[in-house]
This record gives sequence, structure tokens and C-alpha cells, in this order.
Amino acid sequence: MPGHGAYQRDGDRTDMTATTATASQAATNTAPSTQSPAITRELAQWAAGLKHSDLPQDVVHQIKRLTLDYYCAVIAGSTTPTSRMAQAYFSSAEKGDSAGVVGTDITLSTHSAAFVNGTAAHGLELDDGYTPGSYHPGAACMPAIMAVAQAYRSSAQDIVAAIAIGFELSCRMARAGHPHTWQNGFHNTGVNGVFGCASGVGKLLDLSDQQMNWALGMAGSFSSGLFEFLGEGSEVKRLHPGKCARDGVVVAELAKRGIDGPLTGIEGKNGYFKAYASGKANGPSTLEELGQTWELLMTYVKPYPCCRHLHAPIDAILEIKRTTSLDAQQIDSIIIQTNQVAARHAHTHYTAFLDAQMSIPYAVAAAVVFDEIGLDAFDRQARERQDIAALVPKVKVEVSESMQAVYPMQRPAHVIIVMKDGSRHEFTQRQPYGEPDNPLDDAALTGKFHAVCDPIIGRERAEQIAQACWNLDFEGIFRLTALKADEVTDAAL
Repeated sequence: MPGHGAYQRDGDRTDMTATTATASQAATNTAPSTQSPAITRELAQWAAGLKHSDLPQDVVHQIKRLTLDYYCAVIAGSTTPTSRMAQAYFSSAEKGDSAGVVGTDITLSTHSAAFVNGTAAHGLELDDGYTPGSYHPGAACMPAIMAVAQAYRSSAQDIVAAIAIGFELSCRMARAGHPHTWQNGFHNTGVNGVFGCASGVGKLLDLSDQQMNWALGMAGSFSSGLFEFLGEGSEVKRLHPGKCARDGVVVAELAKRGIDGPLTGIEGKNGYFKAYASGKANGPSTLEELGQTWELLMTYVKPYPCCRHLHAPIDAILEIKRTTSLDAQQIDSIIIQTNQVAARHAHTHYTAFLDAQMSIPYAVAAAVVFDEIGLDAFDRQARERQDIAALVPKVKVEVSESMQAVYPMQRPAHVIIVMKDGSRHEFTQRQPYGEPDNPLDDAALTGKFHAVCDPIIGRERAEQIAQACWNLDFEGIFRLTALKADEVTDAAL
């Protein structure tokens, strides 16, 4: 499948030096508050009051990167069977013309376009993420903000401010609640994303402090998304960002019209943190240095189209292959030492595309077999390869106390390959490639965009979209991503 290889960085993969979490960062996930400040109100006031001129240049540059990465994910994801079904349903159910469905010539209402594009953005596991909150902000926030921006013809400065608000607010909430929300069975992208969407869209709608407070209060009642999809291959996971994008548009629009939400919807005695994190969230951390330090800068960009928990093991395998002559047929076993959350991804069945994208054993086997890990490492042809099938049962996933101790601020993995002659190859990947301290630079990110999108929409159109993203030319983006069926080649899955 040409063009769908890995999105390689320059230079060698290295055993990254661990980043030491500060005391405040560690406390974020362990210390519930005994006295809750007015979190919903203060977040609302911050969101309603933020201006583009308040944004540091590094935040604006990161938004350029996140915009490019979002359109990479949503263009490719728009071609999946799940996305095609969502497109067919919504286009038959309504005849809206406010916002476009990326990768098609379909137009819908803002909330329906947000749903379909959010589903597509999460469709191939190419979307950005935020490690401390185990959360994918781009697939949730971008579709809602872009749909409303297109409908209301928002200025580039207002769109950038809305993106900053949506990402920052929802990342802070995800960090405060994780891992407690996950332990209760919730998919953080589904349950946190609606707050980012509501606040980002609310900014575009010029909500007052009170209206923004209502929107965030209502968002808690729209928050949903369960982790039961894991290991079942259920495509409902793809819908979670779409649902929160749609609901974020709805609650912001309703707040604009005067429907009120609870003023303490996040921190209240029956609020979001109590219901979803069993009251264990560190709610006050959402307000710490708000507007001074930016969690948005801590988002990662994925080099591989699979769950982020699989990336450090993949990096380690590729590094071992780079430095040794690894004969796959002589491998006796592969041991993956990781954190407790990642260890839940140890299933060895992978008939469905999503199952392969969620499986450490499959990803490790694919990394042994393939020199690059792109979409073609997870497609049906790859899933039917006998050399991969022979390796998967040899992969064992273990929980490491040392790696659990640094989670969720880091997601390291230690890989041990034991050969049939008793020799061993080992490597520790401290941070997956794509994290802020082990980043894809701008050139590598652009390379990822072209590797994914060129085979789908052609090099010329991809070049134009990439340039528009780097220039924050949103009118150009909306025009260029409206494509007729004969201009698109579906990704092979």
C-alpha cells in the first residue's frame, strides 16, 4: 500500500531520559480536594474572557501543528466504512448546509457535521493525544469548532482562540480526573471532550461568562463514553469524539439562547467529578496557573496509527531491529513491561481492524515483521499474514512497578526479546516518539500528513491543504477539503 509507511523522524531512536514529574504534577492524579473552588465558574470566566492576543507564540504554533494533524486524521478517517455509514445516515436524515463533511461534498447542520467529522477524526487512530489525561482532544474539539466557524464565518483569530480554549480546558479536566475516570470504565475522550467542545464553540458564539457557565454545566449532563469496546472490535469507539463534538455544539447554542445549566456542574456534590471520578479527581488542579502555563503544549502527535499505549513497545522493537540482526523465526518470546493501563491491551485476537490497533501483541509482532508501521501494518492483508500470527502468541505483557510509578505522566516500555539460543535483546523506551520531549518536528509532521493523505486525495491537493493549515487559512481549508467522490481513494483496511 504505497504511501502508507511510517512517518519517520530524522536520526536514531534513542533511549530517552525519563522526565521527572514535579510534585504538583504527581499530586494532580492522587490528591482529591477537601474544599472545591467554583471550578465551573472560574473556567467559564477564563474561557469567555480569553483573547487571541493573550496567546503566546508557541501556543499559536502548536495550534498550526494540531490543525494539520487533525486534517490528516479526518481526511483519511472519512474513508472508513464507519465514517461512510455515518455520512449516509446524516445526509439522508437532514438537508442542512451550514458546514461541510471533510473529504466529501456533503453539507449538514453544524451539530451533525461535527458528529460525522469527529467520528472520522478518530477512525484510524491517527489523531493527537494528551498523555496525562489519556485523552484525544483534537478529534473532539476540532470538529465542533470548525463546523461552527465555517457556519458563522469566524475570523482566523477567533478560531485560534477557540481551539486554544477547547484544548486547554478539556486537557486540564482530563488530567484532573485520570486515572479515576478510566478505572470507572469511562473513555476519557468521550467524557471530557464535550467540555472542550462546549467552551471552544462558546467562544465562537461570544458567550457571556454566565452563558459559558451554563454551557459547561450542561456539558456534564451530555458527557458519555464507555470503555467496553476494548477487545471486542466495536466501532462505537470511533463515535465517541463525534458525539461529544455534536453535544458541545448543542449545549453552547442552547446556552446562547438562555437555557441554563447547573453552575457547579463540574465540581458540585452531584457533578461531573463526583459521578465520573468517584469524587477522587483533583479538581482544583484545573485552575492552577490557568492562562500562564499551557497543557495544550503537552499534546503529542502520533507516528503510528494505533492506540498510544502501543507506541513505546513499537519504538523499542524498531530500535532493537536498527541495532541488531533480528531473525524473527529464531525468536522464542517477547516480554513487554509496561504500566497497568497499557497492560489491558494484551489481547491476542485481532480479526477486526480496531482489535489490531488496540493490541500490544499484534503491534509488537507487526513491528518485528514490518520495517515501517503505517496503515498497511494493520490492514486486512497484514492481519492475515502467517508470520505475524506465529509471533503474536509469543508476546507476553507484564506490569512493571517502576513504569506504573511514573504513569500517567509518562508511558515507557521495556522490551526483552529472548531468542531460541538463549540470547537476549533489550531496550527501554522512556517516552514514545511524538511526545513533547521526544517530538515529531514540523518536517516529520508534514511528512506524516503526506504519507497518509497523498494516496487518498493526491499530492497536489494535499500540498494545498497542508500549506493552508500552516498559514491558518481556514477559508482555504474549508474549500479544499470539500471533495467529490471521484477525487478520493478510500484507505484500504
